Amino acid sequence: MSEKAESKSEKAGAKKDERPKGPLDAFRDLVGQWERGVNQIANEAMGNEQFSRLMHGATSAAAGAKAGLGDAMERYLATMNLPSRADITSIGERLQAIEAQLNRLTEIVSTMATVDTAPASLAPKPKRTRKPPARNSGAKP
Repeated sequence: MSEKAESKSEKAGAKKDERPKGPLDAFRDLVGQWERGVNQIANEAMGNEQFSRLMHGATSAAAGAKAGLGDAMERYLATMNLPSRADITSIGERLQAIEAQLNRLTEIVSTMATVDTAPASLAPKPKRTRKPPARNSGAKP
């Protein structure tokens, strides 16, 4: 009878470990099966030479269409007398170069200003070599 009690307790323990499946668990299982199926189909397709050529052609066509659209947009902007993206980028680069040069000049000027502002009291005064004219002691009429 103890064997029966043990088997009942094992079954009860197994039932406690299993959770009841709800709608989210079913959805999760469905998504997992779908992912495995798509992965298997994709692996089989990528192993095919024809698929490889097809993907290369599609990628080349997309790149050509993008280049053509970019050229058309650039012509349109030029017609409307508006700057293109390349124009704005070049203006930004030139502006950064000008700002960098201005910062360097500002540093040079501030360095020169600190050197020129040495205390005047410590600097030696020049010798006075010119003498004032002599006064005549006689009165002028």
